[in-house]
Amino acid sequence: MDWQNVLKNKKQTFLWADKIPDRKIIENIVNELHEYCPSKQNHVPYRIEILDWSDKDKRNKIFEETWCDTDDISDRRNPQVLAPYLFVFYARDVGNPEDNSYTQLEIGLASMFITMSAVNYGLDIGFCGCNRDNEILMILGVGYADSDPKNGKYLNPLSQQMCDFHENGESKPTKDKYIKFD
Repeated sequence: MDWQNVLKNKKQTFLWADKIPDRKIIENIVNELHEYCPSKQNHVPYRIEILDWSDKDKRNKIFEETWCDTDDISDRRNPQVLAPYLFVFYARDVGNPEDNSYTQLEIGLASMFITMSAVNYGLDIGFCGCNRDNEILMILGVGYADSDPKNGKYLNPLSQQMCDFHENGESKPTKDKYIKFD
């Protein structure tokens, strides 16, 4: 896929198709990340755990630890973590633990790199930063978006009920609000 198509096809996904990406694609994304993603002084101050659904209890626990509106089991939570694959980011001790100020920045770089690589392979992504596990810094779901999103519904694995999830329509500010040429 060319760069313009990658940019045009990147979008936040909340609802996932049942189709599972070939693990080889995920391995290619990981290899590209390792080979080509920049890192300050090549320290890579994060680690990534890649999860599929082979451990359903662990995956359901991650879903349970997310939140959107309330702390109730009926909360819609963050269905982007129900993706076929999760890239779960943690801090990694690479020296002075007092100086990990760049860890979040590097996770941002790595997650965007994974995003663009995934979109290049025809996959979709969903970011999640709302997790009660203090060790988890960010989660990136990867898979195929549901092309028929059942009117914005998905199965909540905790309540075993269909939940509504509609994108809230938030939009970026106009470019002149945050970019200025000097």
